[in-house]
Amino acid sequence: MRIPDHILAQITDRLDMQAVVSEYVHLEKKGGRLWGLCPFHTEKTPSFTVDPDKSFFYCFGCQKGGSLFTFIMEMEKLSFVEAVQLLAEKAGVQIEVEEGDSRRRRAHLELYRRVSGTFHHLLLHHAEAQPARSYLERRGLIPDTWKTFALGYAPADRGWLYKFLREKKFSDEFLGSSGLFSGREQAALFRGRIVFPILNHRGEVVAFGGRSLDSSVQPKYLNSPESPVFRKRETLYGAPGVYQDVRREQSFILVEGYMDVLAFWQAGVRNSLAPLGTAVTPEQIRRLKRYASRGTLLFDADEAGIRAAERTILLCEQQDLSTEVIRLQRGKDPAEILEKEGAEALKKAIDSTINSFRFYLDAAYSKFDSRTPDGKRAVIRYLGSYLKSLDSQVKREGYIRLLAEDLGVDFESVRSDLLRGTERSRTRDDSQDRLEDQGISADLFFILAVAVNREYFQEVRNTVAVDDLEDARARKYFVALEECYRLGETTGQALLSRLEDESLRQLLLEKTASGEYAVNPERLIRDGMLEIRRRSLEKRRRSLESALIRAKDQDPARLKELLGEKMYLDEELQSLRKVVVDERPSE
Repeated sequence: MRIPDHILAQITDRLDMQAVVSEYVHLEKKGGRLWGLCPFHTEKTPSFTVDPDKSFFYCFGCQKGGSLFTFIMEMEKLSFVEAVQLLAEKAGVQIEVEEGDSRRRRAHLELYRRVSGTFHHLLLHHAEAQPARSYLERRGLIPDTWKTFALGYAPADRGWLYKFLREKKFSDEFLGSSGLFSGREQAALFRGRIVFPILNHRGEVVAFGGRSLDSSVQPKYLNSPESPVFRKRETLYGAPGVYQDVRREQSFILVEGYMDVLAFWQAGVRNSLAPLGTAVTPEQIRRLKRYASRGTLLFDADEAGIRAAERTILLCEQQDLSTEVIRLQRGKDPAEILEKEGAEALKKAIDSTINSFRFYLDAAYSKFDSRTPDGKRAVIRYLGSYLKSLDSQVKREGYIRLLAEDLGVDFESVRSDLLRGTERSRTRDDSQDRLEDQGISADLFFILAVAVNREYFQEVRNTVAVDDLEDARARKYFVALEECYRLGETTGQALLSRLEDESLRQLLLEKTASGEYAVNPERLIRDGMLEIRRRSLEKRRRSLESALIRAKDQDPARLKELLGEKMYLDEELQSLRKVVVDERPSE
């Protein structure tokens, strides 16, 4: 169900965000802004701020932020659509469902259901799928598991699927938007791969993952692109009915990949899920929170796996989900244990867990020498982000006490170091240092100013092109702003939803809340446009000078054309310099 942006805009226009948030948080106006104690973590000094004009909230303590809709999703534990429905009722706004989109969604789901059945039939019965069947058998997976997960096989022929579906009367236009093909030749996206149907929380097939059987074919794992029915950030891989199993157990096991989920299921463990080849996202954890109160993590024992586990622990703590970590011998994974040691050995591995605090502490000890004063300080700093993420003051104080005992230092000294680190991170005011800390380039600084003050984007897009921006992050913001502009989407929610990178969403929320782009935004943006325009012209000029050198002894007409372009660029650059000089404040 897609809700048009103009409906979201009507809701935010009719509702007073201050009044809505005040139903949950006591807000006070200080320094022209609204502040309150954050409802998402325990704190004594207000770090939660609300901007009713821009319809967003942000907490400087736990870095949680978003739109009015996000706030209601978090407080009431609702999906986005449910939150919109609740607020629409409060605002007296009738929700219109875009019927065309609804029909198209149903058509996509039906297509994926039928294609999934075809892939599965090919795996079970087609001669070409023998290497796929042999691979699954070698990994210790039995046919019952293949059938439960509807595993499939995609033939190596690049044109078979398109031809097959055209014979079933699917249109060119519809197949082109299905995510099943790549390139103008309508080549099948999945070729010569084992196929894993990916289900949403309702058990509908919304995408596919594919594993290559040939080591020379990369990437080894490939996922469907995002579509009207599939958002990778919100989806996890699991067995049919896995969310019901998670709800029944009130817990989940989060693993690295498809094969790990299959291995656990075959061992009789029904509540395991995996992200889709990328880092675990806040959206995935929020979904799990709706079904469970605790989770167990199982990632690789290498450095990348440890970092992934630490990041996921923090995401879980932000949702008040307690976590444990399964410790496997380095180099092993669930699929390998199933293959070499059997189902019982894998079930026993689940008992080898440690809590998230001990996991962080062990990781710190592996990096720093806790026998030295500097090493002890490094261990305390390493655990700082984890301890600050805990909502429970009692839990935090208890872990600080355990940390102090483990290091053999005074409890108050550890507590003081942690508090000092927190205050330093909150009160640091030098904007240039903050830019350096976050790696914010001039391009990113400029486009953030535009994103916070979107009324200037029409002027910006007439002067600056996306290719003029050298920072890839700035280009992502520009593309999101352009998409909103073309579709007439004006809400903050629309812009946030078009930013796939969570770190970019968080950065935009933080910068909006900080107020640093609220003072003289017109000057900030104008200066940025002038600088980018100057840089673009100088880049073209350098390229032109190289072309002039090459053209000296060649076609006179081409040389004249290049000289004319150089004269134009010189005049433009001179004009820009004059603008800068004229606008410089007089002493």
